[in-house]
Amino acid sequence: MITKHSMTVVWNRPTADGGSEISGYYLEKRDKKSLSWFKVVKETIRDTRQKVTGLTENSEHQFRVCAVNAAGQGPFSEASDFYKAADPIVLKFYILFPKFPLFIFLLLFMSAEEPEIDLDVALRTSIVAKAGEDVQIMIPFKGRPPPTVTWRKGEKNLSIDERYNIQNTESSTLFTIPQVTRNDTGKYVLTIENGVGEPKSSFVNVKVLDTPSPVHPPSAPTVVKVTDTSKTSVSLEWTRPVFDGGMEIIGYIIEMCKADLGEWHKVNAETCIATKYTVIDLEAGEHYKFRVSAVNGAGKGESCEVPATIQTTDRLSSPEIDIDANFKQTHIVRAGATIRLFIAFLGRPVPTATWSKTDSDLSMRADIHTTDSFSTLTVENCNRNDAGKYIFTVENNSGSKSITFIVKVLDTPGPPGPITFKDVTRGSITLMWDAPILDGGARIHHYIVEKREATRRSWQVVSSKCTRQIFKVTDLAEGVPYYYRVSAENEYGVGEPCELTEPVVATEEPAPPKRLDIIDTTKSSAVLAWLKPDHDGGSRITGYLLEMKQKGSDYWIEAGHTKQLTFTVEGLIENNEYEFRVKAKNDAGYSEPREAFSSVIIKEPQIEPTADLSGITRQLITCKAGSSFTIDIPISGRPAPKVTWKLEEMRLKETDRVYSVSANAMAIRWEEPYHDGGSKIAGYWIEKKERNTILWVKENTVPCFECNYKVTGLVEGLEYQFRVYALNAAGVSKASEASRPLVAQNPVGKCHF
Repeated sequence: MITKHSMTVVWNRPTADGGSEISGYYLEKRDKKSLSWFKVVKETIRDTRQKVTGLTENSEHQFRVCAVNAAGQGPFSEASDFYKAADPIVLKFYILFPKFPLFIFLLLFMSAEEPEIDLDVALRTSIVAKAGEDVQIMIPFKGRPPPTVTWRKGEKNLSIDERYNIQNTESSTLFTIPQVTRNDTGKYVLTIENGVGEPKSSFVNVKVLDTPSPVHPPSAPTVVKVTDTSKTSVSLEWTRPVFDGGMEIIGYIIEMCKADLGEWHKVNAETCIATKYTVIDLEAGEHYKFRVSAVNGAGKGESCEVPATIQTTDRLSSPEIDIDANFKQTHIVRAGATIRLFIAFLGRPVPTATWSKTDSDLSMRADIHTTDSFSTLTVENCNRNDAGKYIFTVENNSGSKSITFIVKVLDTPGPPGPITFKDVTRGSITLMWDAPILDGGARIHHYIVEKREATRRSWQVVSSKCTRQIFKVTDLAEGVPYYYRVSAENEYGVGEPCELTEPVVATEEPAPPKRLDIIDTTKSSAVLAWLKPDHDGGSRITGYLLEMKQKGSDYWIEAGHTKQLTFTVEGLIENNEYEFRVKAKNDAGYSEPREAFSSVIIKEPQIEPTADLSGITRQLITCKAGSSFTIDIPISGRPAPKVTWKLEEMRLKETDRVYSVSANAMAIRWEEPYHDGGSKIAGYWIEKKERNTILWVKENTVPCFECNYKVTGLVEGLEYQFRVYALNAAGVSKASEASRPLVAQNPVGKCHF
């Protein structure tokens, strides 16, 4: 129904509740002159109807509504047309909730009118009478067809009681209690209904006094305070007056004024029953004053004013994540099911909410829906790759807050780690692999090992119940290349396989060495380095054969033998171009050769001398008298530079006090690990490698117990790098970062970590 100052809005329940019972609705209105929507009431509306009051005559408004369940607020319906506060009509919203937008249908009923009680009269009707007097209660109402009237006191229907006199018309009821006594004190409830809409009820309190008692308006509320503000609203709360004036308090009147004007006016069109109220439609950034008065049957009492002026502005609060006692941070789901994570949050201004997962792009798998108060993440048809840590973060300019979800997906295992092999012979090979990173949420029972010839497409199972991470494949055809793959199996099935990318030939000779590099030259020599073969052919590698030829020649000649992974070829002719190759040897013979990537011209490199002073802060060293100090300056150059030290103008000679390192040795030192792993450091391993190679070689055969070490047996003119491992009772640590490259020459500084 529409009047000059109110409208009644009616809607239907959603056709789908989203899997949770509808707990209420939010109804919003918008003035035709405004772009902003405002809630009609702050709390959720339990019914499917709401009377909107406090409207200005001839003002035009439109409405929209949304449903709320345990998961949060659903989308708003489409907005209604604009309606003017004047003509008597009833608005009905029919809301359809499929999965997405809502639709509103507006029906106008002119032939029927829902019953309405004049609440302004009813709520003001609180009667105090002396014993023996007649009490009359007259309440106006509306409705087409004329409503049926019922009066009750408690469970008793007074309409059929002969003691009471009830006279009804089409628009009012007159209820008379003759010669009242103290037993007539109580609440009298009026109900009207006419079959259009829901029945309407109101009540009247009657108090019968044996002796006359004076009545007064109530005293002022004791405290009025502001509980919240926004750019367009202020929320107030207050306490009941100490003195009710001898009659029951029937409500409160809220008044406000702009701080710079001082003209007070009433905010609420109808008396507020609760002791809290939110004033809306205020100007952003404006300063206001507020006061509250209580009302009883004798009238409006004194007001209590908020002590200070209030500015309409958003209150700032850091984000908070709202979780209940049943919250679980670990979610376990079966493969193919749906992962659904829900988190509610608070904060002013509304925080920005984000979801993240380590090493994963959630936009590819997850459907994320976020409102001003909650966020949901949904992954449908999940698999093992969806397992892991999901991090939810809310952030505004007042701070941030995060929470982590652990998701376990019960699925088949992921692929095992990379496959390596050893002990390759004419008829067998031994395969090794790491366990899968993702076990599918269940223990790995065993592994399935398969092989196939490189020229065929079909796989052959060689072991279906391998319980270890190593397996020897036998009965291989000599000289035939095979591919191999391994799959893990748990209680949910067989997972993805891990496959060798290159085939392996079953043979007794070793594979050729890997990557032959020419790492340095002089005017008569070349320094070569290579890596061990992928497999040794079934017997230990006993050495390597180096061969060379001049560029353009068809004949390879022997250049030397070695058991190391480096070799210096001497006696070469300056400015001639040479090619080199290397073969591995075991008990069965030599492997196929591995040639260097390119040929090389034999000549002495020319490198300008340089000194690195970056390790000396401001080139100043402070030392106590009687203590030792060391100046470490890395230098490089080819040929090896000559180094001279001076103190002022006096040249220093090498003595016991001035330390030096030869061209064949370097002194290195390092810092202790920042964490010992819970066990005492038992020593250190040192590794070195020549620059431009990838081969690291262990330097010490027994652990070093100090944080310094002298590396000997270096080749003059070559550049070296070093790294260090720490040992404790649990094993060997990861390697330190490699040192910067240093040239072995006379003299040379120390290498620092």
